[in-house]
Amino acid sequence: MSDNKLKKIVIVGAGGNVGSSALKHLLDTNNFETTVLSREGSTTAFPSHAALTVKRGSYTDAAFISSVFSGQDAVLFAMNFMAMADQTKLIEAAAEAGVKWIFPTEYAGDGKNESMMSAVPMFQPKVAARKQVESLSEKYEGLKWVGIATNPWLEFSLQRGLFGFDIKGRKATIYTDSAPFNSTTLTQAGLGIARLFSLPINNSSNPRASLSHYANNFVYVSSCLISQTLLFASLQKATSTTKDDWQIEESTIEESIGTNREKMAKGDMRAGAMLTYAYYLGEGKGGNYEEKAKEDREVLGLEEGKLEEIVRSAVEELENGKVF
Repeated sequence: MSDNKLKKIVIVGAGGNVGSSALKHLLDTNNFETTVLSREGSTTAFPSHAALTVKRGSYTDAAFISSVFSGQDAVLFAMNFMAMADQTKLIEAAAEAGVKWIFPTEYAGDGKNESMMSAVPMFQPKVAARKQVESLSEKYEGLKWVGIATNPWLEFSLQRGLFGFDIKGRKATIYTDSAPFNSTTLTQAGLGIARLFSLPINNSSNPRASLSHYANNFVYVSSCLISQTLLFASLQKATSTTKDDWQIEESTIEESIGTNREKMAKGDMRAGAMLTYAYYLGEGKGGNYEEKAKEDREVLGLEEGKLEEIVRSAVEELENGKVF
């Protein structure tokens, strides 16, 4: 750490959706010495950059992992949901190596909304990671976590039908009890991470604009406050269609929650994702954190996204076979 700022950082999961965007924007700043931790045998290619080091090895090799984390200021985790057991071991290794700032895999809903966290199974490993860091801080003084909330990734979710729209099939499931919710593009997520890492650790003139403000707390990144109504209107413009060109089915968020809980009990993994999205879209269920996002947008210098442009680009990518 130097000059009251993070300098040396490790990214775990830099080949994934959020991780690759974060890596790009962190390198663009030219302010960090960045190390990517990658699994032994991984063929993922990373950018060539003077400030980037790639370390490949086994996540179970304690000496190797310790050598990667030693001397680092922060570790940014951006791991797949199925890799949370590995994250648990790596968080402990980072703490043992003296890392003080842990950014666990979040990039989802408002982790401060306890009812949302307890209701959605896919959020519970995230809660566990934060509690793990807090427990480890009793042994490793100064250890902190920072949660990065993004809510659903806008273009990613739209292209995969997770907002209720099958774009290629021109089918729409409209939830009559849905409400506005925040959503973030992967570009905005990566830029937000880079801006967060660029904050001073302490800022006496403006404590709100400091990493310390976010210690054991959340930062709220968002491109737009959207709704199914706004998305459908933007989709019609992007596809040069009208409502009559779509096969529309009506449902409710409560029906979706019940149906997907039943499917999850039978081992349907996609149902877990759909249950999560029901909580994003449902009124009063935690998907709207706009007031928090406004404050953090100002701190991080992020611009609000233009929904129609984002939707148009996502549709073009889908039609051309290029999806995130």
